[in-house]
Amino acid sequence: MSMPVAPHSSTTPFVPVVLGGDLPTYTLARAFHAELGVRTTVLSRAVPSAVRGSAIIDNVVVPGLSEPDEAVAAVHRVADAHPGARILVLGTMDWWIERLGEIRGAFDERVVVPYPELPLIERMNDKEQFAQLCAEVGVAHPQTVVVDHDVAETQVGDLLGSLRWPLVVKAADPPAFHHLIYPGKKKVGYAADVAELLDLRRTMSEAGYAGALVVQERIPGGDEQMRLLTTYSDRAGRVRWGRVGHVLLEDHDPSWIGNPLAVMHGTSDSMLADATKLLEAVGWTGYANFDVKVDPRDGREYFFELNPRLGRSHGYLHAAGHPIVTPYVREYVEGRDPYEDVTTGPETDDWLYAIAPVPLVRRYVTDRAVRHRLTRVRQQGRVMRPFVYAPDRSSERLLAQVKSDVLFVKNFASHYRRPVTS
Repeated sequence: MSMPVAPHSSTTPFVPVVLGGDLPTYTLARAFHAELGVRTTVLSRAVPSAVRGSAIIDNVVVPGLSEPDEAVAAVHRVADAHPGARILVLGTMDWWIERLGEIRGAFDERVVVPYPELPLIERMNDKEQFAQLCAEVGVAHPQTVVVDHDVAETQVGDLLGSLRWPLVVKAADPPAFHHLIYPGKKKVGYAADVAELLDLRRTMSEAGYAGALVVQERIPGGDEQMRLLTTYSDRAGRVRWGRVGHVLLEDHDPSWIGNPLAVMHGTSDSMLADATKLLEAVGWTGYANFDVKVDPRDGREYFFELNPRLGRSHGYLHAAGHPIVTPYVREYVEGRDPYEDVTTGPETDDWLYAIAPVPLVRRYVTDRAVRHRLTRVRQQGRVMRPFVYAPDRSSERLLAQVKSDVLFVKNFASHYRRPVTS
């Protein structure tokens, strides 16, 4: 396979290493290949379908990757195999980011971890502390009550007295929640009354969850009211860049509910200004990904949470011509300014990044103006699919996209037959 003519190059030899193997692992590898012309080493516990058969990835199976010592040793083996190269280690899920925060001190000088220190990651990843920060700096956040694990059931109703039902229920500790196993598990829960909330709380507790619950009023509106915001802060804690994504459709599989499946490029100066207040108040560095919902009643932008990494749907940035891994390389590998000799795409370019099949996406888009925009973007061929990448074409890659599309069609038929707009 010939390497593409990459728009950027590195002055320092390096190898990107990604822990995981899910879809964003592949799209990260795709970005490294397209932007810098390099292959990515993926460390995974098995051979995941998202990277199987890829010509731009070296997949190394490490059965004990979840164990700290095994993870450190596996990364060092990659460094041993590439003498003279820096090793840039990334993760694609919150719990991988926290694990890297725990073990970063065990890596030798060849290894670079481009994330904030663990205490800051934990603070911003904690939904209760994030809500408190929003209040402190004056950023809109849904009215929230935290129900601690030791609050008696008889007190829960009074504690939630100021909120209007139905309510959204989330685990305050996402990494701990990730490992729970129980029937009917949903990433985000809903409760119509106190009885439903208490039943969910008991179920989670019996499964081993010992953290608090974050209970919020639900902001009205369907998937199309959701926005993504991705920002990059340099090592001095200054927000240098940010771009909005307009979500057209979210996943409605209970295990993945809320994950964006189709994103168009968008803009919002006010949203970026609010994110800047949050990030610079705590000295954040590197990428941050925010979930934001626009209230259809008055257009107010409510910040829900921060993900301490590039979001699962970061392909919306790559589609619109924004380098997403080059700033990491510039700053953390080369020691240069993250945007030196880096050109980002036009802020107003219309592109669609579609994880789900586009006809399925169109079926669920209800806003006439958005449907018109979607039609225009499709006619112009401005659509990016995650597994469709010309330098990495093979029957296995095509099959990965087909399997993914079929799975989404089946899941929507089972879990979300008609769009919800209220």
